[in-house]
Amino acid sequence: MASIQRLVSPLTGELCYRVQVRRKGRPPESARFPNRKEAVAWAESLEAAIREGRHFPHAAAKRTSFDALAKEYIETVLAEFDPKEKATRIRQLDWWSKQFAGLSLAEITADRISKARDKLLAEPFERGKPRKDKKTGELIAPKQYKRTGATVNRFIATLSHTFSFAVKERRLTERNPVSDISRKKEPRGRTRFLSDDERAALLDACAKSDWPALHALVLLAITTGARKGELTRLKWADIDLKQARALVRETKNDEQRTLPLAGKALDALRELKLQNSARSEYVFAQPSGFPGPYEHFDGHWYVALEAAEISDFHFHDLRHTTASMLAAQGASLLEIADVLGHKTLAMVKRYSHLVVDHKAKVIEKLVAAKGL
Repeated sequence: MASIQRLVSPLTGELCYRVQVRRKGRPPESARFPNRKEAVAWAESLEAAIREGRHFPHAAAKRTSFDALAKEYIETVLAEFDPKEKATRIRQLDWWSKQFAGLSLAEITADRISKARDKLLAEPFERGKPRKDKKTGELIAPKQYKRTGATVNRFIATLSHTFSFAVKERRLTERNPVSDISRKKEPRGRTRFLSDDERAALLDACAKSDWPALHALVLLAITTGARKGELTRLKWADIDLKQARALVRETKNDEQRTLPLAGKALDALRELKLQNSARSEYVFAQPSGFPGPYEHFDGHWYVALEAAEISDFHFHDLRHTTASMLAAQGASLLEIADVLGHKTLAMVKRYSHLVVDHKAKVIEKLVAAKGL
């Protein structure tokens, strides 16, 4: 028989629902949930398992290691993900596996996850590979960075999805311990974009890069507003240099879209086409000659930023640069959203302050036309 209590913490004021399922001759089993719907679902599932004789609390969780769960999750659930997202989640699970090495699912409690989460946020990590200084020949170690709250939350989301798979599909444990873990605060969306001087300095640095294609890639990013992955996965078969168009087949919204090509970006693509000695199918091929697109060019990117003396700037911020330039030319939020490939205007609201002058001109035309 299940009973559900509504509890309010006297310290924090947080609301939760405690469920107790009593069985004759056995101690009661209990759990807490953030809402009543989850509490009722858990109670009904547990009672059904008891009636059908398939309820063995903690038995499967004690004999199943986290490594075994992660392996099965990768082979089954992630098999349906696109390669990039799959690689990201595998990397995140690898980090969690190191924290839970040798532990069974029953031993992975909320407090263990909480401590691991805080470690994830605090520990530094490196981007890129060691490189030699062109002048001195000295080996320079990659820069170290700290993960943001948003990145930590993505790690937690992957772990939570893995445990949900264990609970709902494999019945390895009764409850997802990640549901008790709070997420880190995420900053508001960035609107960092390049000034005219910064843009010129960055393009000049990219033109001198050890990876010559970086200049064309950055030019494309600035003039089209396309995402990093959309550009690096472009194939020559998707490029029509005569019509000055590029077809993006894989987008974040799962909808194909066409990028207009113009100016120096179009010239740079034509030059790349002539230099494609390896005859790779990808526009931005790997310098090593290995198949596939060159997606991990971070080392060259950070060298260019350093040479241009630009700080606090991410490759994704090139999209913001595109938006700022469009706004300066009088583009509306709808036009900016269309160029950037957003389905709704919600994502481009951050640029609303950039189109104030354009909106003022529209209102002035209205006032003049209607004599107001």
